[in-house]
Amino acid sequence: MPAIQFDLKLPAQDITWSDYQAAATIADGLAFNTFWTWDHLFPIFGDMDGSEHECYTTLAAFAAATKRVRLGAHVSGVMYRNPALQIKLATEIDVISNGRFEFGIGAAWAEREFRAFNIPFPPPKERIGTLRETLDLAKLVWSGDPRKKVTFEGKYVHATDLFINPQPIQKPHPPIFIGGGGEQLTLRVVAKHADTWHGFGDIPTLQRKIDLIHTYARDYGRDGASIVKSSDAQIWVGDLPDSAVKRMAEMTGRPPDQVRGSIISGDPAAIEQRLRPYIDIGITRFIVSAGSLDFADNWRRISEEIIPRFANG
Repeated sequence: MPAIQFDLKLPAQDITWSDYQAAATIADGLAFNTFWTWDHLFPIFGDMDGSEHECYTTLAAFAAATKRVRLGAHVSGVMYRNPALQIKLATEIDVISNGRFEFGIGAAWAEREFRAFNIPFPPPKERIGTLRETLDLAKLVWSGDPRKKVTFEGKYVHATDLFINPQPIQKPHPPIFIGGGGEQLTLRVVAKHADTWHGFGDIPTLQRKIDLIHTYARDYGRDGASIVKSSDAQIWVGDLPDSAVKRMAEMTGRPPDQVRGSIISGDPAAIEQRLRPYIDIGITRFIVSAGSLDFADNWRRISEEIIPRFANG
């Protein structure tokens, strides 16, 4: 069984640029595979009028400032940008990072951002259709030929004589990481296009969605087992102090008891025991919530004490 992968995700909201850059640099020196930002235009919890760094300019800066860690948006909102432009931006991050980019993408959902920035916010069927066709187009233009021109006439996505030059460093293209759990539409896009699927929920919920992905994948001539399955994990190595719970509650606007209940804490053996049932149903990638730069010591403990326990699967 391959090693279980652990990534680190730190939201782009309510953090100074110097602290955010410092966090990426720290992650670059740890054992996490990927350092994730996200793609929002406003905060989505906590201080709703707080700061928010734009996703792709942030990723470009991280790509230039790091050397080892992979980078991505967890996940890009497909409706925020023209589809061809989204593909061009994603390709450029792969080029700047020398092939360390994960193309995280989803249908987008935060309606107040669309209203504020005057971006059309169509119903879910159209957003998911745009997601599917954007990935159809991406795979056509990520052909390996920087001069190949593609004309695409989908129901939602259109491009005329589009070519992407330079092409991505990664071949045949950056890994496609799709977040979302809609069982009738989104999971079919996952089955068709994803290299990794990211889902949420308890073990029975995740198991049901994984089974659906495997069923749908057969319709596209794919083996569902080849799609990596990912989920979130909040981990604290050692005793979880009240001060950390209080800080997380302040950041998220959630009650302290709810925050504490959502975190897997304790010694490394106890944490491993809590994660193993997820691995048993097929989750092989955990996206660890970073929380705050204040918790960098906990990131190091996860890197040194938890990740090595899963090196053999």
